[in-house]
Amino acid sequence: MAAPHPDKELDRLRALCRGTLPSIVALVGINSWFRERGLEALLGALPKNVEVLTVEGQDVVLRGTKDGDSDDGAEPGDDSADGGDVDASDKTHCSDLLPLAGGGLFAQSTALVIRRGDRWMQRYAQALATFAPRIKKGSILVFEARKLDKRTKFAKELAASGAVFEFRELYEAPFGRADQPLQGELVQWVVALSKRLKVPVTPESALLLTVQVGKDPVALAAELEQLVTQFPTGNAKVLGPEDLRGKLTCSFESTPFELAEAVLDGDRRRALRSLHAMFARGVKQRDGKRMGQGGLFPFATSWMFQAIGQVYDGRVLVDGGMSLREVPAALGVYGFVERFQQQVQKNSARGLEHGLLALLHCQRERRSSAEEDDVLLERFLSRWFDGAPVPQPEEFEW
Repeated sequence: MAAPHPDKELDRLRALCRGTLPSIVALVGINSWFRERGLEALLGALPKNVEVLTVEGQDVVLRGTKDGDSDDGAEPGDDSADGGDVDASDKTHCSDLLPLAGGGLFAQSTALVIRRGDRWMQRYAQALATFAPRIKKGSILVFEARKLDKRTKFAKELAASGAVFEFRELYEAPFGRADQPLQGELVQWVVALSKRLKVPVTPESALLLTVQVGKDPVALAAELEQLVTQFPTGNAKVLGPEDLRGKLTCSFESTPFELAEAVLDGDRRRALRSLHAMFARGVKQRDGKRMGQGGLFPFATSWMFQAIGQVYDGRVLVDGGMSLREVPAALGVYGFVERFQQQVQKNSARGLEHGLLALLHCQRERRSSAEEDDVLLERFLSRWFDGAPVPQPEEFEW
């Protein structure tokens, strides 16, 4: 049975938030925009005295498994399945869960949020199933991931208790009617969201948005939000395609140069949009042809390594006493000098070193895992902007 419309799942979750929350809630599905809205609803429903702890699930290290080898029915490289050949000593214990047990009679309740938890669940599903009865009353585990292996006993118990909310993709067209995209869930969702944001668009305009921006609700919502700044508040006119001409910003085709610029400028949102645009619409080469998908990762990582490394060299010179004004010439930078100086000034040597290590690790992961290239680059961006530690090479030896 197919998952219901993501809006209906979100309504069901909000109804749950008006009552007593269960001890474990899972937000799963490929649609990250709805997962984020679900997480906001859950966190907003927590009592004020609940301490919120967050764990980045994608940083979990899986030992003893060669990515791509799978004997449990999961797809090669799929991190969502419980049953991978991970280190046995890690299967029945997880220190992340301990705060949920409480520390005494008057201990504060805890909300533990596992973000992007596919890898976390693969490693700790058994530990969670064992630990679940120990969760203190008033505490809650919120698990967020793209997939949840429904074959596990733990997942079946969650489904029976109604604590799983699955947010699938919005369909582009009604079933069996690919020639009628205006009636598809995606276009209808854009129309509904535009009304809530008070920049109502026609179905034809919504279709134009999906063509130029893509299917990702995150990018579509961002595009509608920027339209709010271009039209009067409470605009009564329903915007047609002609009204949007020259107003859209997400129709751009990005490049690794723009991605590196956003990274060094500290603009996370722009970096993610650039990354998604490259993989959704490709990158043009000098001859006008599109670069193959396989070439995007090495191009992007090579250029980012060069850009970050050059800014790092500049930062070292400044820290050594050289005037910021003299740094570009010393490093042979003669174009976009002011932007380069701003990047040197904004970034610390320690942060740039961390970024270079994270980028090297990203390249190493590509050689040793079956993850998609855009997922690996998203993971790099998470480490760059959040400062999450970079695993050492020996942690990935089999």
